[in-house]
Amino acid sequence: MPAAASQRQPEPLAWFGTADGQRLLAAEQPPIASLLAAKAAAPTLWLHPGAGAGVSVVAAGLALEAHGGGFDGPLRCGHSLPLASDSFSAVVVQHVPENGARSVLAECARVLEPGGRLWLFALNPVSPYRLRWRRTGLSVRGPGRWRRLLQQAGLDCEAHPPQWLGPAWRNDGRAPDMMRAVCLLQADKRGPDLILSPARPPRWQPGAVPA
Repeated sequence: MPAAASQRQPEPLAWFGTADGQRLLAAEQPPIASLLAAKAAAPTLWLHPGAGAGVSVVAAGLALEAHGGGFDGPLRCGHSLPLASDSFSAVVVQHVPENGARSVLAECARVLEPGGRLWLFALNPVSPYRLRWRRTGLSVRGPGRWRRLLQQAGLDCEAHPPQWLGPAWRNDGRAPDMMRAVCLLQADKRGPDLILSPARPPRWQPGAVPA
């Protein structure tokens, strides 16, 4: 009697291990390497989908591979990161697991130090390239929804309009930017507003000569 076929569905992030997914990761590697290199002297966190994301050639303070239930790497954890608050100057979130996006972004905001910045790489739902991840189980949000999630996590993305990178379909260097497969969002963590002490009224000093 033949063995019963497994009913387990492939993990959505496994798509990034396919040739189509690898093209996107290859397009994302240069900007990720550049921004992490600019922060080389400071603690950085990189959450990535594995599958050739370039971890071996891109330096990060702490790099964790995402899966459906959490992260693997130098430490293993769920979506709650066992990391100190305000401990990273830069956080790169490369294709966060969709089923835990809200909690993952909240954790990233928590570990990001005031004045730090988060970079979020997400699939573009209006790109023709979406046909390549069709029926993979990936749940794709538009930039507006991602920005709302970032704001709900306490981050500020007003100063950073969305950017677009990667292919739109094949070797289409002239494709309109908004048709490209990847949307890059940036958000800052603002520190508490400085509270200025009221100026003290001038006090007359004995022997002082009035102006």
